Amino acid sequence: MRINKGQKKIITLDLDLNDILTGFDSAQRATQAHHQIVKHYASPLLLGPPPSDVLLELVMHMFTENEADLVQYLPPWRPRTAAKVAKLSGRSASEVQKVLDSLSFTKFVILAFGSPRKYTILPIVPGTFEMALMTKDVTTRNTWHKKFAELFEHLWDKGYLIEYITKGRPAIRYLPVMKVSKTLHMAWPSDKLEEVLKPYRDFAVGNCQCRLAMQLVGKGCDRPMKNCVVLGPMSKHFIERGLMRKTDRREIMEIKRNAEEHGLVSWMMNEVGGQPLGNGSCSCCGCCCHALRMLTQFNVPGALSKPHFLPKQNNEKCTLCQKCIKACPMGALTISGRRLLFNKIRCIGCGLCVVACKFGALTLEPAKEVTPHQASWLEAFLNSAPAYMANSLRIWVKRLLS
Repeated sequence: MRINKGQKKIITLDLDLNDILTGFDSAQRATQAHHQIVKHYASPLLLGPPPSDVLLELVMHMFTENEADLVQYLPPWRPRTAAKVAKLSGRSASEVQKVLDSLSFTKFVILAFGSPRKYTILPIVPGTFEMALMTKDVTTRNTWHKKFAELFEHLWDKGYLIEYITKGRPAIRYLPVMKVSKTLHMAWPSDKLEEVLKPYRDFAVGNCQCRLAMQLVGKGCDRPMKNCVVLGPMSKHFIERGLMRKTDRREIMEIKRNAEEHGLVSWMMNEVGGQPLGNGSCSCCGCCCHALRMLTQFNVPGALSKPHFLPKQNNEKCTLCQKCIKACPMGALTISGRRLLFNKIRCIGCGLCVVACKFGALTLEPAKEVTPHQASWLEAFLNSAPAYMANSLRIWVKRLLS
């Protein structure tokens, strides 16, 4: 069902959301274990929000009383085997493994990995939110997922992530759209999607979790949703767990072209080495994507890597038709009187405004003082670790003293 609301088309999923799928129960009451799990998710080490009634409600929704009794023994960044959790909880290892496997492979609210299998909780975002809503088939989403999305959005709207984005290098970057990137002779290979895809042989595709979440809460847009992709070795894990389907380089290019035709822009992880994990990409809109909403909703530019290109205006050719304004997903272009104004802070260098301009009044030009993308996951980790630890300590002290 679509509802027109001003210039924006709002769309909700045309699905009969129900609880036919088993394994999606929630707690009926808050136990001491739930309160302990709230402390885990609130940890600055997990980029956590302060403890609150909303966070408690989300934890109760994710974990039944029985599940919480075990998950309370999974503190941040300390993966444990079922045998270890069984020892701490006083329950049998087989019973514990059955419950933790259900949380890992049915609800997808904790992560299981390795051999022997270990279990761990992840940050609310990025991590738990993406896993819980990730799917190759939206018909597998039920009322549990709708409630999860509603609680997450309530938590997100508090803007708690803002205090974590003060230092460090951003984790993601946006690419110029393909119609423009072909003309960018000064572009690095990492700025062109075709070049980014070349090192990879394995690909997976699924639905955008952000757009799905907004559709579940009745606030989504009508843009394509099946454009979240994983490249390289880690794509196999998403395929094996049924979260995405296998695809190839050719279809990825078709998916991304279609996304751009609908006004979406693609991000990549802010590294270009591709090994040993691979990379990821989704195609985003300013209204649904949580990465872009850090800027469009909270005015925090530090979450996104500075663009390698910025639009340049030719006022003599500009007719003030406003097509560039409508095309920009970030609200970086506005009109004041008879002038087109450009807010550099909001620009991600996607070039959608250039594509939209039919009068040649905008071109995409190299930006000054840009930083090369990180050459490997190791480099990305080493560059991020000091700021991550400093932010965690600062927020921990701030909460302790408040």
